[in-house]
Amino acid sequence: MGLTDMLQDNVKREQVEDFVKRYDQGKPADGISDQEAQQQHDQVAAQLDDKEYEQSAKESFERLDPQERREAGQQLGVGETDDPGELAKATAKVHKEQPDLLNDLMSNPAVKGAVAGIAASAAKRVLKR
Repeated sequence: MGLTDMLQDNVKREQVEDFVKRYDQGKPADGISDQEAQQQHDQVAAQLDDKEYEQSAKESFERLDPQERREAGQQLGVGETDDPGELAKATAKVHKEQPDLLNDLMSNPAVKGAVAGIAASAAKRVLKR
């Protein structure tokens, strides 16, 4: 089952649409709890292939300001880079090799915003179809 199939369920679709709407308002981490960011990420990420995940991560990091990207980069162990593509590759690698690390870093607003953004970016692409 892919993300498109998951969003065929009307209740799930409404939940995801609400999440995306709140993600798009203000700063990425505002209005979204650590638990909700993690839950949405885990549900959506499970439906993405590696390329889709990395693309969603890049789009997510593009929404963060440069300081937040550098902060996320430090937390992810890639230094103070603010390059969305580099951060997306690092996040995809962490997601694949150390998935619990993203959950452990959720208390950091920059990481939470990026993780929430991965789910929101992927969902937006499917919802637009």
